[in-house]
Amino acid sequence: MVSDLIEPRVGLYLPDDVHSAMEGAFQYTQLLGERVQILSFYVAWGSGRRNLDISGFQEVLRRGCIPMITWEPWQWPLEDARPEDQPDFSLSEILKGKYDDYIRSWARDLKQISGPIFLRPMHEMNGNWYPWCGKVNGNRPEEYIETWRYIRSIFREAQICQLIWVWSPYAHSVPKESDNEVWRYYPGDKEVDWLALDGYNWGETRDGSTWQSFEEIFKEGYETLTELDSEKPLMVGEVGCAEDGGNKGKWIEEAFQSLGQRFPRIRACIWFNVNKECDWRIESSPRSIKAFKENIRAWTFLNSNKKLGVLH
Repeated sequence: MVSDLIEPRVGLYLPDDVHSAMEGAFQYTQLLGERVQILSFYVAWGSGRRNLDISGFQEVLRRGCIPMITWEPWQWPLEDARPEDQPDFSLSEILKGKYDDYIRSWARDLKQISGPIFLRPMHEMNGNWYPWCGKVNGNRPEEYIETWRYIRSIFREAQICQLIWVWSPYAHSVPKESDNEVWRYYPGDKEVDWLALDGYNWGETRDGSTWQSFEEIFKEGYETLTELDSEKPLMVGEVGCAEDGGNKGKWIEEAFQSLGQRFPRIRACIWFNVNKECDWRIESSPRSIKAFKENIRAWTFLNSNKKLGVLH
C-alpha cells in the first residue's frame, strides 16, 4: 500500500525527458551523497502529450524514485505571449467539460502505473501568471475549488488509488489582495493529500527584487498551510536560489537549518535545478555544491522513517 512507504525527502526538477531525468538523478545522487527520491515533471494540457510515458514512469518507480507530475491547464506560451491570456484554459472552460476526454485519458493511463505518483494540478493559483490563476481570465477562488473537485471526481470514477494529490500555492500571493489570499483556494481536507509551497530567492536578478532568506520566503505561507490542516505532510514543491545579490552557499546552509528547526511539517523539498530566468542549479557555483553536500544529510536524517501521507 502507498501509505506503508517511507516518505521521500529530496527531489529535483531536471528539464529532461523521463529517461534522461533518471540518469540525471543518479548523477546527482553520486554528487550529493544523498539519494534523489522525487523526480519532478511538468506537463501542459495543450502540449499535445495526451498520453503518459507509462513505461518511463514505471521505470522511475522501479529505480526507487517517486514521480511528481505538475499538471498544467495551458498551452506552452511563445516567448512574446502573455501566458495568462489563454481564455481556452480558463476555469469556466474546464468546468464546462471541454477537457473531460483529456482528463479521462490521463486517469486511464495513470491507473496502469503500479506505484505512488504525486499529482500536482493547477499549482501557484494565487499568482497571476497562469491561465488558471484566480486573478486572470475572469477566474475566482471559489471557481478554482470547484474545478479541483471536478477533476478529482473524474479520477474517482476511474478508481485510482495510487495518486497523491498535492495542492501547491505560491509562498506569497501576487497580487497581495484580500480576495487572493492562499486560504481562499483550499479545496478541502478530503480533496488533498499533501500541502505544498513554491518560492524562490531571486536575489538581485530582477527589477525590485532583493535577497531573501528561506525563512523570509516561506514563513507566512507555512503558517497559513499549517492552520488550514494540522496533520497533512507538507513539501516545498519548487525552490531555487540565485547567485546575484548574496552568498548562495550560505543561503543553502541556512535553508536546511531552517527546514530542520523552524519548518518541522515539511517532509520533502524539490529543488528547481534549471538555468532558466537565472542559474538556479545546484552546480551554479562551487560554494553552492559544497553547501548542499554538507547540509542536506543532516536534514534528511531528521526526516527519516516517517510514513507517506495519502488519502484512500
